[in-house]
Amino acid sequence: MEVLKYIIGDNNFSWWIKIYFILISAAVVFVSINLAVGIYDKWEDTPVIIGISPTMTPIDQIPFPAITVCNMNQAKKSKVEHLMPGSLGYAMLQKTCYKDSNYSQYTEVQSSNETFPSFIKNISQKCQDLIVSCTFHQEKIPCSDIFREIFVDEGLCCIFNFLHPYYLYKFRSPYIRDYTSSNRFADIAVDWDPISGYPKRLPSSYYPRPGVGVGTAMGLQIILNGHVDDYFCSSTNGQGFKVLLYNPIDQPRLKESGLPVMIGHQTSFRIIARSTEALPNIRNIDRTKRQCIFSDEQELLFYRYYTRRNCEAECDSLFFLRLCNCIPYYLPLIYPNASICDVVHFDCLNKAELEIFDINGSHCKELCLTSCHDLIFFPDAFTTPFSQKYIKSKSDYLQNLSSDYIRQNLAVVNFFHTDNYFRSSVRTSYTGPTEYMALTGGIMSLMIGFSVIFIAEIIYISVLILSMLLYLMF
Repeated sequence: MEVLKYIIGDNNFSWWIKIYFILISAAVVFVSINLAVGIYDKWEDTPVIIGISPTMTPIDQIPFPAITVCNMNQAKKSKVEHLMPGSLGYAMLQKTCYKDSNYSQYTEVQSSNETFPSFIKNISQKCQDLIVSCTFHQEKIPCSDIFREIFVDEGLCCIFNFLHPYYLYKFRSPYIRDYTSSNRFADIAVDWDPISGYPKRLPSSYYPRPGVGVGTAMGLQIILNGHVDDYFCSSTNGQGFKVLLYNPIDQPRLKESGLPVMIGHQTSFRIIARSTEALPNIRNIDRTKRQCIFSDEQELLFYRYYTRRNCEAECDSLFFLRLCNCIPYYLPLIYPNASICDVVHFDCLNKAELEIFDINGSHCKELCLTSCHDLIFFPDAFTTPFSQKYIKSKSDYLQNLSSDYIRQNLAVVNFFHTDNYFRSSVRTSYTGPTEYMALTGGIMSLMIGFSVIFIAEIIYISVLILSMLLYLMF
């Protein structure tokens, strides 16, 4: 306000001095306002920044990743070679093997007791035949104690460390079998989510199991048997398996994300955990600007916990339900009374599967933002072929098998952490009201000497000028 004395203060100053300081004052005010507006625009355009958490997270505070294992063989030859063309089972087999067919001729489905999910279950390799040996944390465990069958987009597969359906789903799913224990000391299912973590009080043995150490010895080792002689049709152009590592509360999608495991090889997956957190100060920012959703902001129809993958799975269910009046067996049954797609729906399904990736099919998924609190696992895989002489494994299953059979049918897979700790990413607001006032206040103070008392001075000068004008007018 010191400059005002040159403008409206002492009348002894010449007119050019007053004009000079008027121009300087106007320029400084203009620059100050532009700088303040620039800060505000940056606040609006970049309301959220992602930083690194100052604290390390131990791997025993998060679950070991959920793992889904599938045989690329979609049907056992011994189960389907007797099916005759024109029969209902043959039609289901064509769909299972991704072959084109005219399904409108199969009207007998109305009187048949066999559904498409039950057909897939009957012709697929069972988990006890697929996963023949399991070692977890240096302990040999019956595979039926830690793996269960589940339907995914690759058919009937085996899943490990998945959150119990009671905690994950709002409705009971008839197509998911719980673990069966070989003894009375079975692991107890507990709840888990990225925000709350594990319950404070835990039983001695529970799942989802946490990570407890690094290296192959402290991870999971499984031996897979592909039974190549019983191959009928593959989901790819070859033989082998697919695996997927993911968050225990996520919907697995093998077709797009599954990683191949070759027969006759040992494949090791080094697990890299990435966790994302969010501070409460971003809740007031519009979700389209912060690009994430808090779990309590959007309720899903089928899942208890919101994740982007679960949201997209429900979008797919809605899409198929709208187009074909049914939901494929591997997608969430978002309405308990909805129909599971069967042979009469196959023609519609084939058409819908092509349209689901266009603009109309993906509109719902555009609203499925990532979760503000999330856990993702990135596997780093490396593969080595079996030795010609022997295979290093503690499994007794290999003792009575020939080297040729092992190389032609089996695969050994290891999953393990490489670090005991990892750092989380943290979403926080770029600047809040206090920080914005500090930034703009600093600019105003530097340019025009602005302060809170400056507002009182402006009011005083304005009243003074107004009174002078009124005096001159009247």
